[in-house]
Amino acid sequence: MTEVLEFLKTFDLHTIIALGLIMWFITRDMKNELKASIDNLDKDVREMNMRLSRIEGTVYGKNVYQRLIDKED
Repeated sequence: MTEVLEFLKTFDLHTIIALGLIMWFITRDMKNELKASIDNLDKDVREMNMRLSRIEGTVYGKNVYQRLIDKED
């Protein structure tokens, strides 16, 4: 921790603010993009599970499949 503080002491206030703005600009949409990717992956896994269950002839997770169908409408 002391090394980090010593490193930051070498910069002036303008450099720290500029680095903070650059980092914010780069990462501002990262959360939304990750959430969208995770939601798409979850939907794909649920659809695969539904197809597999139909092939096996089971009724596993009937409520889960109903929620998936409701979301698509």
